[in-house]
Amino acid sequence: MIEGKIEMTKEIMRGMTMIRNIFILIFVTGVIGFAADFKDKDFDGVPDSLDQCPNTPFLTQVNAKGCTTETLMLVSDTVTDSLVLSLKFGFITNEDLLGKDTERTNKIRITYYHDDWSYILRTGYLTHSDSTGMLDTTFKIRKRFKPTPNLRVKVSASLRLPTRDFAGNNTDISLSSSFNYYLSKKASLFAGVQHTFVRDEQISIPLQNKSSFYLGAGYFLTKKLYTDISYAYAQSKFTTKYAVKSLRGALSYDINNQWFTTVSYEQDIDDEDTHNTLNFTIGYRFW
Repeated sequence: MIEGKIEMTKEIMRGMTMIRNIFILIFVTGVIGFAADFKDKDFDGVPDSLDQCPNTPFLTQVNAKGCTTETLMLVSDTVTDSLVLSLKFGFITNEDLLGKDTERTNKIRITYYHDDWSYILRTGYLTHSDSTGMLDTTFKIRKRFKPTPNLRVKVSASLRLPTRDFAGNNTDISLSSSFNYYLSKKASLFAGVQHTFVRDEQISIPLQNKSSFYLGAGYFLTKKLYTDISYAYAQSKFTTKYAVKSLRGALSYDINNQWFTTVSYEQDIDDEDTHNTLNFTIGYRFW
């Protein structure tokens, strides 16, 4: 009788072992099949078959569609410690003059970012049909505020030093304020105002202080490629000249972590005094 119980126990154990092996086989087969179907090239946890943004950077937070949930921002709105050098080459055409007289400008700009402060030095050289020489040199101090995660506000003061050689040229003082508001992870709105206290000596035409403003919208086509369009209004320091109203479009691209470039075009939309400006900028971030 005891032997019969032992045999029965052995049969039960063999049955349990068989059931266990069947479950293991089913589990392994399922895992292998799932692994074969689950392909995730960018390792964001979303399979390639469902991934609408297949090349997101590693460790970037994404949603169920595989697209980043982080808000993209301009470097100037996020950087806290950096030294940046940029060179700008410009062509300004006055279409109201016979032969469409063109002025060429070469500008250099050095910007140092520290915490929420930035210090900017800008100067340049111009070439014109009847004159060549230095442009005025500008030194600006700017403070950045972050009232909300998606809003950046900047206020600045600048001195425009009279390094351009013309009669009556003196140091001008400017105060300005601007903001960037990031509507979503890719789109933004921006605007700014500036008032300049003109301190040049009057030679023939009466002078005045001048104000300007601009507003526009931007969009990140990719994480490295940004485009924007804006409208600007700027008074002249000469009381007899019309204010300039213009539309501007720009395309910026971060080549890598150090190099970047921008191309912009600005067109006057007022028939009183038509100009157009084309600028190309190449820049380098030392850190």
